[in-house]
Amino acid sequence: MTVSIKQELDAVEKSVANGFGAQDELAIEEQKLTVEKLKYMLPKDSKVKVTQDTVDMINDIIEKSQVHRGLMEERLLTYTHMLGPGIGIKQLLKAIQFCILSTTPGLTQTKAYLITFPDKAQELIEEGRDPSSFASMYAKTKLVQDIIQATQIGIHIIYQPLQHQLVQKLLDLSNGVAANGERASATVQLNATLGLLERITPPAEQTINLKTGMDDESKAATQNLADQIEAMAKLQLERLQRGESIRSVQQVGIVLDAQIEED
Repeated sequence: MTVSIKQELDAVEKSVANGFGAQDELAIEEQKLTVEKLKYMLPKDSKVKVTQDTVDMINDIIEKSQVHRGLMEERLLTYTHMLGPGIGIKQLLKAIQFCILSTTPGLTQTKAYLITFPDKAQELIEEGRDPSSFASMYAKTKLVQDIIQATQIGIHIIYQPLQHQLVQKLLDLSNGVAANGERASATVQLNATLGLLERITPPAEQTINLKTGMDDESKAATQNLADQIEAMAKLQLERLQRGESIRSVQQVGIVLDAQIEED
């Protein structure tokens, strides 16, 4: 039995409506976007014009995105550097929505595409066309690929600015200072001390010697080959200009290594 695109889309919307793959429990605060805040987050050389209509458009897209509002807003403000010729805020938001949905448990790349572009989904439904190829092509666009690469940055890099706070917290606990001024137990102090020691211990010195590039012999052989090819090209051109056939001109060999013996 063949499942139509409309049935597939209806099933996705029903699943999302029932909370399947929902992100409501994410501990991400909403940004409460304003014109001033959005302008501040744009790159200094950005030519994107921001008005209240822009903010309203953002809120409307996010409201219909089936994605956690705080997550969408956070990603938008993080990736404003991707705005540029041919990529406006709407295009960026749609790409963010697609990337989040396509990596949500239970939602495939095709389902994410149908939710992200409802008008296109309706068009495909009416024409009876397979949406998977459209989803695949969209997933390969530069904007989507840039966002995917950005989300794959290591956690240790993203939260590097918090390292100082973490060390300070471990130091407080090791000294017996817990939350709300309460006294930390001996076990907590010991564990905090061990954790702090692990954090501040410098890495063991390691020396790795790597030799890259070509040695002199390889360089000489490569240069010799390049010189021969250049000389051969000039010779062929001269022979062609003298009227020789292309077949005879092509019968030229390349000598990689040769020695001349004197009689």
